[in-house]
Amino acid sequence: MINIDNIYLDVKEENYKDILKKIGDILYKKGYVKESYTKSLLNREEMSPTGLPLSPWSIAIPHTDPEHVIKPCIIIFKLKNIVKFKEMANPKHDVNVKYVFGLVFTDGKKQLPLLSNIISITQDKDAMEMLLNATTKENIFKTVTKYIK
Repeated sequence: MINIDNIYLDVKEENYKDILKKIGDILYKKGYVKESYTKSLLNREEMSPTGLPLSPWSIAIPHTDPEHVIKPCIIIFKLKNIVKFKEMANPKHDVNVKYVFGLVFTDGKKQLPLLSNIISITQDKDAMEMLLNATTKENIFKTVTKYIK
């Protein structure tokens, strides 16, 4: 699921829509998703936001329906600057996102275990510190693959 080539550092987009478009563009060019993926991802984020409030910074976990996916993967963006996403549990609130974990799955039954694994990362203070200070794809890959195989 996790490939080091799907980890991106210092992503410069400054709003969540541009970030989601970039995710869609990358995944489409690499053959992971269908052309319909980006539009579906944007619509899904509008209907059910994916920002997860954490401290000192938050994450977003965008995903959409498996019908738009060709092969599963996880794409990870470490953002250059904090970007506001709507909060998952309370869409009226914004959260300050530093990492985006894009879940791309062909089987909807795998969504909850993946979300659970990502939540596990956020509950590990050392892992969060490593992610915050990561300067290479390898650092991020090593930290994340402890929780997600």
